[in-house]
Amino acid sequence: MIRATVAGHPWRAMCEPARRRMARELENPAAAQAVTLSRILSENADCDYARAHGIRPRMDATEFRDAAPLCRYDDLEPWIERAKLGESDVLFPGKAEAFERSSGSTSAAKWIPFRAALRSEFTEAVRAWMGDLYQANPSLARGRAWWVTSPLARPAEVTAGGIPTGLDDDAYLGRAERIFANWLRVNAGDSIGGTAAELLRAPDLRLISVWNPSYLLLVWDRVHEISGAGNPREIWPHLRVVSGWADAGAAADAARVREIFDHAVYQPKGLLATEGVITIPWGEGCGVPALRSHFLEFLEWPAGQSRLVHELELDREYEVIMTTSGGLWRYRLGDIVRAEGMAAATPRLRFIGRADGVSDLRGEKLNPVFVGRILSDFTQRFAFLAPATEGNRYIVFTDDVHLSAARVDEALMANQYYRHARSVGQLECAIRFLITADAERIWLERCTALGQRPGTIKRTPLHAKPGWELWFRGSLQS
Repeated sequence: MIRATVAGHPWRAMCEPARRRMARELENPAAAQAVTLSRILSENADCDYARAHGIRPRMDATEFRDAAPLCRYDDLEPWIERAKLGESDVLFPGKAEAFERSSGSTSAAKWIPFRAALRSEFTEAVRAWMGDLYQANPSLARGRAWWVTSPLARPAEVTAGGIPTGLDDDAYLGRAERIFANWLRVNAGDSIGGTAAELLRAPDLRLISVWNPSYLLLVWDRVHEISGAGNPREIWPHLRVVSGWADAGAAADAARVREIFDHAVYQPKGLLATEGVITIPWGEGCGVPALRSHFLEFLEWPAGQSRLVHELELDREYEVIMTTSGGLWRYRLGDIVRAEGMAAATPRLRFIGRADGVSDLRGEKLNPVFVGRILSDFTQRFAFLAPATEGNRYIVFTDDVHLSAARVDEALMANQYYRHARSVGQLECAIRFLITADAERIWLERCTALGQRPGTIKRTPLHAKPGWELWFRGSLQS
């Protein structure tokens, strides 16, 4: 505890300037984003991509959006492949320092270039978040933390151009924070059992920061099994904050964590991707845009115009577009957010789901956001939709005995492409697979087998890959 206190207070002091900057910028998001765009353009416009599109320093937002096209990963891939070969000045001045492969839940991995300037943008956001967290919970500085970090496992390889692949677990922290984090961190194991054993030796635990709350629930089950403790308060009496996903497919698990860890505050996690940071937790409510890190735009969803942060309308949904110092120029991230509430003069943003991850067996074009809304109307228990291994239909996988596949199928008819495929016999009616045991564990095991990392796996309401009925214990039911 003494060692944690020695590290905790300096870390809090280091984060305080970023917290104050964020507090000021929330009062005038238009001005804050103008400064961020100016910085990115002045530092990154001397590269092949910018020259090819007429992107210049000192452009304002309108000029920049007129010059630079909206793009997806496929549009940038030829440029990224050149950077992987070790070319300089492709998407930004100089060479990439490393590449990180994204952990998309429904699509192939993407290669994201990384450099010091991008690291600084992440660090600014993390410091503002931690500064606000310490401000609201000063006692965090007197104990240790368990962090589940997000980068994928790092294979021992380099690109064809000799550039390392994979980031350190502390890639989003500055040098000083890494030192303090090592003093504060509970060194949890790679397995659930190993993690539970380490956490049982940390009675001074004050902060838990995970991505998927379902992972925390699995760890708690093992802690309970080992210790016999009836609730987390008996193990970690000083725990003050649990941070994790709380929206979209994670909502039900977050509610369970709130119920079990009732002596701690549950703070919804901000929206952070391999490509960049979109929102950070701030006070109560949804996250706030990381105004000082990247230049953010928002495409009216499902179809519409691009808007800036200060132009967002409350209770409307948008697809995130980001421009970063990592070579992503007006990049369509694929995340959908809804503007809900305000922090000073800045809209707060709630993660709704993914715009991609479409499943298209027979032209039905189902997407996770649409399917997620349907399932959440019918159940708060474990449920997701996936194609059957054999036949032309979808299966509703759930442990909810009351969830009707026929009702889900009827709701899916709101999608005109699904309705057409059903009406002409291209798709059969959805059926239910009633899971009788270990739903979360099997989900994590198969996602891991498909190449994702435990602890960072997102439970999507729609999975485009078949084969799930071969993994779960249970039965198919019409």
